[in-house]
Amino acid sequence: MPGTYRPYRSFFHHLLGPVAIQTSASNPLKWLTPVVVLGGIVATALISFLNVAATGYELVSTSSSDPNAVEANIGARASCDPTNIQLQSTIYTDKRAFPYTLSQAWQLGDDGSRLHQGSLIYKRSPVQNCNITLIDIQFEGPDRTARQLESFTMGGTVTATTECYIDEGSPSRRTYFELLSTYDAFPPLNVALPTFPNLNKTRDLSQYWGSSILNMYWATVMQTFFDANVGASDPFFKGVIDMKLNTNLSGTIEDQVSNIEFLRVRNCFFIPLNSTGIHSITTLASSTTAFERPVPAIWLSVAVLAKAMWFSVLGDLARPELLANLSSNMTQANQTLRSEFRFSVDHSDIFRQSFDSSQPQDAQLRVNQSILAADYLCQVPRLKSPGNLILSVLVADLVILQTIWKVFGLVEARCCTACTPNPVGEGAPIMYESIDGQESETILLHERSPSQKITRSP
Repeated sequence: MPGTYRPYRSFFHHLLGPVAIQTSASNPLKWLTPVVVLGGIVATALISFLNVAATGYELVSTSSSDPNAVEANIGARASCDPTNIQLQSTIYTDKRAFPYTLSQAWQLGDDGSRLHQGSLIYKRSPVQNCNITLIDIQFEGPDRTARQLESFTMGGTVTATTECYIDEGSPSRRTYFELLSTYDAFPPLNVALPTFPNLNKTRDLSQYWGSSILNMYWATVMQTFFDANVGASDPFFKGVIDMKLNTNLSGTIEDQVSNIEFLRVRNCFFIPLNSTGIHSITTLASSTTAFERPVPAIWLSVAVLAKAMWFSVLGDLARPELLANLSSNMTQANQTLRSEFRFSVDHSDIFRQSFDSSQPQDAQLRVNQSILAADYLCQVPRLKSPGNLILSVLVADLVILQTIWKVFGLVEARCCTACTPNPVGEGAPIMYESIDGQESETILLHERSPSQKITRSP
């Protein structure tokens, strides 16, 4: 019968409703089933891949000494919190030379005044513009422990006070802090953190030289102080010397270091009661013993010990000229040390002769910018266990695919208006075959007024 057609029925006809109506033209929906199947497979694979990245990982806490490397290597999802270094905490730099005590932390207010903080918030920023404000040398006699006195009749400590800052991108975010570092060639056993714990001649030659000069001249100063007091009628058994940078010197840093007055004596105090108002090392060293000129024999060695501490803390012993100047008398000092003051020298792996720049070295002298050594709490992504991973991806896939399926149905339903039949002539009967197995029926479509009804004939 003219106008009678058998329509193609898509596997997804139940989604499309009136799309089953066919025209005399070739059916435009024969591609629907393979397109939907292929599109579903591709969409499922793509969505699963994206969901593995989005939901397949969980954040776990871990500790790291290098947060910048963690965040750079693992990606944007990894994050590390700044560490909070409390005042009076003891820390190292990455050079592992001196244990430092954080004594102060502050920022500058708008008027330039110090705004002190209770801790230093730090995240592996380079330590900048360090300046030593004070060198403190203490002589200790009977107050030292029995084990220390067994090895050294006289001992003491050398302490450097250093001010630095960290800059978080701009001067307004600059935080200043003060560090105290102490050297004792033979510290008491209860000292938790040693000096130069990872000394290595090949890895860090400048620090190795710093340790050698400090060790040698510490023993030399203590021996000289002991010798100057052992036969005195009223010997000194304790003392403290504070030294600061002499800002009146001119010339290059090498010229200044070669000057005996590189550091000046800020104050000096010995027990039994004795003090001095003389600030010149030369004057103190060349004077005869008097109330304001105590122990003249120690001052030349004290000057070298203080300078060695100064440049060891700053890590500046990579300059051959400075190193040659500071170690110029090491060979002689080693030869003049007696057995009772050689314990730290003989039991340490150090240089015992002056630096000679013409001789080949085990490693290159160098200076690297320091950072504070600390541990940081980091959140890093870790792939979930297989069971949790499959469940997470499956749930996420179902949610997204269900949404896509509903959107697809709505779009196709709206597009189906283009597939409705267009009769050839007015009143031409067209027969449609039921898709669901119902009996066929002919629907006569005529121009009709709204009051007219559709006539159906079997």
